Amino acid sequence: MVSEIALFVTAAGVLGVAYGLRQSYRQRLRQFEAMYIQRYWSLLDRFSLELLIGSSAGQISTDDEKAIRSYFLLCEDELEMRAKEYIADSTYRTWVEGIVEQLAQPMFKEVLTRLRKENAFPYEYLNNLLERGKTYDPCGMSWWGRWLRGLAGPHGV
Repeated sequence: MVSEIALFVTAAGVLGVAYGLRQSYRQRLRQFEAMYIQRYWSLLDRFSLELLIGSSAGQISTDDEKAIRSYFLLCEDELEMRAKEYIADSTYRTWVEGIVEQLAQPMFKEVLTRLRKENAFPYEYLNNLLERGKTYDPCGMSWWGRWLRGLAGPHGV
């Protein structure tokens, strides 16, 4: 009887420690994701009004092209961090929606087309997203593995 109680207490302790570690990791994920959100807003501040409202491609200023190219780099970096299991499922879904919508804007499409013609678009993850659509996920972990790492949860992270 005492050994059964000790076994139960030990199991409860192990589960408590595991849960605490998972919560700690989730907090670190959120801090990491916040860094990328800050980079995004900083980049957004560099966009011209024409770029922000989705004007037709027409003549793209040098500053806007530079900002668009920086956006492509940011997206590639975010997708790579997802592949390395540093971005939570709920955050990834939100980011992918935004990336796909942004890349559909005329100026972004124009710069993307130009870079591809020049063979100057070496972004592996972003290319995969563009080819496969919103269902693409570079994180190859199972749901259970993502849950244990704090990437997934029943109601998001």
